[in-house]
Amino acid sequence: FVGRAAYNWGREEGGEAALPARFSGIKANAAKVHAADPEIILQACVFEIVSEGADKLPVPSWVFEAFGQPAEIRNFRFAEMSYPNGRGRNQWGSASCVPDVSRPETKLFFYYLAASFIDAGCEAIHFGQAELMNGNDPELKHWSEILEKVREYAIKHARRHAVICDAHVPHGGLVRDGKLLFDFHSFPLRIAEVPDK
Repeated sequence: FVGRAAYNWGREEGGEAALPARFSGIKANAAKVHAADPEIILQACVFEIVSEGADKLPVPSWVFEAFGQPAEIRNFRFAEMSYPNGRGRNQWGSASCVPDVSRPETKLFFYYLAASFIDAGCEAIHFGQAELMNGNDPELKHWSEILEKVREYAIKHARRHAVICDAHVPHGGLVRDGKLLFDFHSFPLRIAEVPDK
């Protein structure tokens, strides 16, 4: 299991760094890894950030279809992913925000990211600081919907027809109807030297 093998931290647009080009590079690298050892599980990350660069990224028709929406020719809309009350705005630098998972545009974007990572050969998705994004999702129905859609996509498209989902959940996990939404929970160790001990 290789954690954080692929990810994007904002900056969704722009030349060679644009997401579609990055997904192509990730796919090529994943193929090399799996040629060496097909059992390796590569983890990608859908983090707690979106930037205004998302406005330059077209929404593929298959993303709309997954949510039962008619396909439109348009780009993702950054303003429709942020918290309406301004929570998390510029938290990770200017022209970025913590996305609000309850917003339909955030769900489209997260699905696009996760499915694209799956297409590139990743079989695990880390969803960052999930609790930062569910301020308007007290019943966790929006997180549940996203994870259900991602798992449905993986059944059809992933290398081994499954995906492992996790997130940072410092308050014990996201539980809906008595069921944990993520397959496992992770949290970073921040080791610090203590010189006098």
